[in-house]
Amino acid sequence: MTTQQSRRGLGSLSALLGDGLRSLDITPAEHDNVATRYADLGQEFDEHWSATRGDNVISPQGSFLLGTVVRNIHRNDDIDIDVVATRDVDKATVSQADLKVDAGVPVRKFAKAIGNGSPGVSECHRCWTLQWPGMHLDLLPAIPDREPGEDGILITDKNFRKWLPSNPAGYARWFRRRMHEEFITERARVAMSKRLQVDDVPDRDVKTTLQQAVQALKRHRDIYFNGHLDDRPASIIITTVAARAYLGGDDVYEVMRDVTSRMGGFIEHQDGQWVVANPVQGGENFADSWIQHPERASWFFDWLEHAIADFNGFGRKAGLDQTVPLFEAAFGERFAKAASLGLATTMTGARTSGNLFLGTGATLAATTTTPSTTRSVKKHGFAGGSTR
Repeated sequence: MTTQQSRRGLGSLSALLGDGLRSLDITPAEHDNVATRYADLGQEFDEHWSATRGDNVISPQGSFLLGTVVRNIHRNDDIDIDVVATRDVDKATVSQADLKVDAGVPVRKFAKAIGNGSPGVSECHRCWTLQWPGMHLDLLPAIPDREPGEDGILITDKNFRKWLPSNPAGYARWFRRRMHEEFITERARVAMSKRLQVDDVPDRDVKTTLQQAVQALKRHRDIYFNGHLDDRPASIIITTVAARAYLGGDDVYEVMRDVTSRMGGFIEHQDGQWVVANPVQGGENFADSWIQHPERASWFFDWLEHAIADFNGFGRKAGLDQTVPLFEAAFGERFAKAASLGLATTMTGARTSGNLFLGTGATLAATTTTPSTTRSVKKHGFAGGSTR
């Protein structure tokens, strides 16, 4: 990897990866739209469950809560949002089936209300799904887990008679602890750049290298498994082992390489079964589907080898202009276009400031210092005439 590419700043691989990843993330406008729909849906549940004493809560979970949203390439780059609707009742007072049916009432009422965008409504074995153009919102009905020492929830599932324990809020706390130091540092940097007080910077404006690495891995997975999505590893598996493998760092490219190279070591093999333990819910195995589908474990490790090779390959090209074409194969057209636009903007600015250089093999590099093995590229004016 060249000196120019290893640098975090002007023209670096990390800068290009950041441009590409932002194109896959939820936009500020979409975030505000989600917040509005989330609040309105919560109001419907408040009214529907008004007779229930206690704290009936609608809360986010999954990638929206963790800051690792990635657009679904197999759904025209839509975004998926996961929320939990928790009714504050004891499990002895309601069945899974009854809670699931009951939650569908406010969901359908919300969908029919004027001003909510007329979403489509569908049902799966655990969730109710609201679908708008460009967005899916999955709502999971739940009740509190009141077992001694537990602070999570119990969720419904048509395939099981017993309530299933879960703890999305606890998992989010664990994930944030894994990146706490960098989050604090990055939040301070954002505050300085926007001339804000640190406490005034919203969490959504802060993106750590762990979050970016997870996003990159999820998108690479979706490209790799396009055509047989049922075999792809669940996002919770990728997120968990990536977070365990994370050792910190402020260069997203280096973190991506390091995390990906170490992830496989955090998948255990116990009593003939593959295990990815939930770090906050004892006894839960995120890889339990691999028991009935052992081929999915093989698919996971095959994909991981390809991810390692692809990520390492980005740094082996001599110039950034030669690196960008590799992004499309790894992350798709949307990512590559955003990285290309970022590269073009960087190169234009570097040319104007005199920091664009032609290196060995006629590759372009943008840098804040003059490399000894390059010569500067002249500025060009109208019709290609030199401005020097």
